[in-house]
Amino acid sequence: MPAVVYLFGFMSDDFLGRVLVTPSEQTVGRLAEQLVSWGWNPERRARYRVLNEAGTVLDPALTIAQAGLSNGDIFTIDRG
Repeated sequence: MPAVVYLFGFMSDDFLGRVLVTPSEQTVGRLAEQLVSWGWNPERRARYRVLNEAGTVLDPALTIAQAGLSNGDIFTIDRG
């Protein structure tokens, strides 16, 4: 059974952060889609990048665990 992690997610075009509780086997891409769907402008389908706290771009195909995200980590969706 995969571990459950809690993460803090932010979007570059939103001022609210959100806490996400999700299985560590969830993909980074799916995690990003979930956060975008909760944002103030979910219909905006611009391309985006997922960055970890250090600013490294994460591969959306990786699982949260493979990407190195763990409890309490911050990630950002850059919807530039």
